[in-house]
Amino acid sequence: MARRSIETRPYAAIALTLGIFATVLFVALTALVIAHRTASLDRELILSLRADATPALTAFLLAITYTSGKLAIPVVILVASLLYYRGSARAAAYYIGACVTAEILNAILKHAVYRVRPHGVSPLLTAAGGYSYPSADAMLAVVIFGLGTLLLTWSIRSWTLRLAAIAAAALFVIAAAIARVYLGAHWPSDVLGGVLAGSACGAFWLGALSRLPSESSPSSDPPSGP
Repeated sequence: MARRSIETRPYAAIALTLGIFATVLFVALTALVIAHRTASLDRELILSLRADATPALTAFLLAITYTSGKLAIPVVILVASLLYYRGSARAAAYYIGACVTAEILNAILKHAVYRVRPHGVSPLLTAAGGYSYPSADAMLAVVIFGLGTLLLTWSIRSWTLRLAAIAAAALFVIAAAIARVYLGAHWPSDVLGGVLAGSACGAFWLGALSRLPSESSPSSDPPSGP
């Protein structure tokens, strides 16, 4: 069966650079959070966001946070299955590795920073437990939905469709992050930290995948004769 090459190496340097940049920003933000330097701004941003609260906006953001949380595992299975079905078992394995790493790293970071949630600042409109920083929903949304979309669009020849898919995923991640603040589950710096940590995790896994030799996947061409 004829096979076409999926060239990933050109992305390696970009991904690793973005990973380092996101890591540096995350470390800087974490230091500010631990030193309580973001408390005043966090509170102001929450109150400003809640000032625009409406029933319709609340319902919309509840749907977003439900999707990013409850459907996370099904999406991981779906994306990994699609990658494997399209002949990229290596990408599927690295994607799952990124998701598992993000989950473990988030748990470690939460217990290392042990920041309490914004109880009393705004009403809690969704389920939220444990420590607050960084936001697991924001961090995993970047990896599960963002990285998953990027990997799935690698084989799309149209740059328009590729950018549209990536833009849609980015908008969803932003909406998921805003939802966690609006619904009273996180401080703004929590979701920013989650986005940075998720970006760093996803970028390093993408960089590692991109540094490997090109992987081939089956094409739709029929087998050639003897």
